[in-house]
Amino acid sequence: MHGRAEPPPQQPWLLSPEGEPGASPAALGLAPHGAGARPVPDDFSACSATLPVRHAVAAVLLALLVVAMGRSGPILDAAYGLDTLPGTEALITAAEAWHGAMQTLGIPQTLDALHGAFGLAE
Repeated sequence: MHGRAEPPPQQPWLLSPEGEPGASPAALGLAPHGAGARPVPDDFSACSATLPVRHAVAAVLLALLVVAMGRSGPILDAAYGLDTLPGTEALITAAEAWHGAMQTLGIPQTLDALHGAFGLAE
């Protein structure tokens, strides 16, 4: 490196026909030719991040909530199987309340019906 900065990494399919970074969408067949064609952003740049962290965390938390809703029965069974330690009673109470709320919403009954309809074993 003789004082020259290396160009950032570039996906090969984003190279122009001459092999230079920044092929236009028109050159890639993605948009009509013309003055409005802009360069394709590099996949490694900050402006082309696929999903901000806060959105990814929200999606993971939502997925965990859905799983916990569907597995309230096994969560309750696991809570009953815990050893008697400080805080176990609070966990069992929370698991019972969660399972009761899910039963009120009809989640376990719906999942049982789906398992029966599709022949899925739990």
